[in-house]
Amino acid sequence: MNANKLALTLIVLLVAVAPNLYAARCSNASLNGTYGYSSQGFFPVTADISPALFLPQAQTGLITFDGKGTITSGTYTINTSDPAGGVGRGTFTGTYAVNSDCTGASETHPDVGGSLHYDFLVLSPTEVVAIATDAGGSQILSAQKIRAAEGR
Repeated sequence: MNANKLALTLIVLLVAVAPNLYAARCSNASLNGTYGYSSQGFFPVTADISPALFLPQAQTGLITFDGKGTITSGTYTINTSDPAGGVGRGTFTGTYAVNSDCTGASETHPDVGGSLHYDFLVLSPTEVVAIATDAGGSQILSAQKIRAAEGR
């Protein structure tokens, strides 16, 4: 009888502690290699372009993280419903910081100028989701790892 109580107590303790054994332990090294991404959202425009004051957009590309906090390269193709022509292509670089709980933030610098800011969540070593945090627009992003870092 006492052995059963002891076994039950140990099982309850293990169940209570087990989630902490596998708790997220992320760092900048959690993002390392090249990821393919897609995103969609809206960006602000003037009333002469759209009376709604925004246009929908979709985007896809590649982003390479160095595992140390730098986005060493990125490419994008963006498509909008802009009447002047809605397809644009370019490159970007940037920085990122991953917290131990697997949340993080990044700042990217597109080749056309300016900077863009994102909050993200590292779901696994091969999957990231993000949301733009700049005022005026809206963008969500999903990325999957497609290539390990060079030399790995």
